[in-house]
Amino acid sequence: MSVVASYVPRDSWVHRLNPLTKLLWTLVVMTLSFVVEDPLALAGIFVSIVLVAALGRILREMLPAFKGLLIFVGLFLILQVFFISDGKTLLTLIPGTDLLRITDRGLMGSLAMGGRMLVIAASFPVFMGTTQIKDLVITLVEKLKIPYTYAFMFVTSLRFIPTFMQEMDQIIQAQCSRGHRLDERNVWKKFAALCPLAIPLMVTSIKKAEALAVSMETRGFGIGKRTYLHQTAFNRRDWLVCAGLLAAGAAGVVICLKGFPL
Repeated sequence: MSVVASYVPRDSWVHRLNPLTKLLWTLVVMTLSFVVEDPLALAGIFVSIVLVAALGRILREMLPAFKGLLIFVGLFLILQVFFISDGKTLLTLIPGTDLLRITDRGLMGSLAMGGRMLVIAASFPVFMGTTQIKDLVITLVEKLKIPYTYAFMFVTSLRFIPTFMQEMDQIIQAQCSRGHRLDERNVWKKFAALCPLAIPLMVTSIKKAEALAVSMETRGFGIGKRTYLHQTAFNRRDWLVCAGLLAAGAAGVVICLKGFPL
């Protein structure tokens, strides 16, 4: 899972696309996930994300993240399906009562919500895995005219996600070597055992933030107009991909609004 939000260097067709194109792909995927209700259609969108990861030659690095998301969505379905009581009863786990009843609407609604979560969460690591942080900053500032301070704050928060995950792994290994037990089967006991480990992570995070602030000030952050050594080009290939994405997104939204079963 440490690969989440990390750039994976590859010489692929997806990597060579402009960050703005990949950002548009992410927005189209998220938009479709909100308007589409059919679980099969959402599964198709997830398959398309997997195909994009394969085209970007980062599928092997993304598989742990996809596997973790599928497990999370599976647990969500198990909990959510019993909270929607409308519709025709398909199964009752306690016969003769209304407890733990699974209905057709509950099942389809839970599958749709789970699929929506899966699609939104899966597109993010693929986008970050094929886009360099510096290119994303340049695109946000130069193309979308977002103030550099906000763009830097956004990408820095993304950049620190894998760093903090790696440090959390190191803290867990260090504490386990000192006899701290994390092999509890009870979920609540395991959660209680993890809480004390958040304290050294918070201390480390604050120290890193202070060091980053000092480093930025010594390099003149926020003084004068910025220039960039590298520029991102938006070429013909990006225009074609963007046109295809907009057409596919508009078609999907129109089909859903017209009431077709998607």
